[in-house]
Amino acid sequence: MVAETEPSNIETQFLLDALQRGHRTDGRGIYDYRTLKITGGSTSGLVTVQLGQTRVLARVSCTVTRPYPDRPTEGIVQFNAEMSSLCAPHVDHTMRSQEVTVTRMLERVLRQSRAIDTEALCIVAGHKVWTLRVDVHILDDAGNLVDAAAIAAICALRRFRRPDVTVDGETAVIHDMRDRNPVPLSIHHTPVCVSFAFFGAGELMVIDPSLLEEQARVSWFTVTLNAHKEVCALNKAGGVALTHEQIKRCVQVAVAKVEEINEKIQEAVNA
Repeated sequence: MVAETEPSNIETQFLLDALQRGHRTDGRGIYDYRTLKITGGSTSGLVTVQLGQTRVLARVSCTVTRPYPDRPTEGIVQFNAEMSSLCAPHVDHTMRSQEVTVTRMLERVLRQSRAIDTEALCIVAGHKVWTLRVDVHILDDAGNLVDAAAIAAICALRRFRRPDVTVDGETAVIHDMRDRNPVPLSIHHTPVCVSFAFFGAGELMVIDPSLLEEQARVSWFTVTLNAHKEVCALNKAGGVALTHEQIKRCVQVAVAKVEEINEKIQEAVNA
């Protein structure tokens, strides 16, 4: 296994000195997002997202299962994130924790925000529902996995088509997708994550942190918004506290970025 690669003190100090002058080591401005490319696969529910050098693949599949007893009229949505052992030299020690972090963020952003209409996944109440599984495969980690994974997951869900179903009483017939046109999922809204990294005592901030910036950060903050500028989720991690003004500034920046990202998501869905 490759040993975990941490930035040296010289690299970290160079990064902080550059940020104090308003520059980043990769040439971007403080509020510059890396180039985002969304590519739909040849099959329904398959999407690849590239954010700079970070690459993530998302795939959606579905099966018929029994619903949870306390939610008999709702389908089930499951998320799973996996990192390739070759995606970055640091994954041997941190891979599992990063997988858990990405999975939990997807659950919070997409499931807890009610982005997906789970009641539309019900086939026969109390007996049969659709269970959606969203698998996110991290191919290259060059920083900001959360944003890339969230974009890939929502794009895959919006491009996914499930088989059509005919229900007669408690009997359900699932039609072959070659015989009947498949059915798109009912999506209430499209949440998009925008992540920020903080340095020093929290006075230095960047959007869409690179891998080096993530390794040197003291705190990070993710704002999740939809196209209606509604806040779907806020997530803060790290030991440095953020002021009200810092949070407000992050949300204002995120509003502009989400608008740009949503345009690219819509282009990918319509392609």
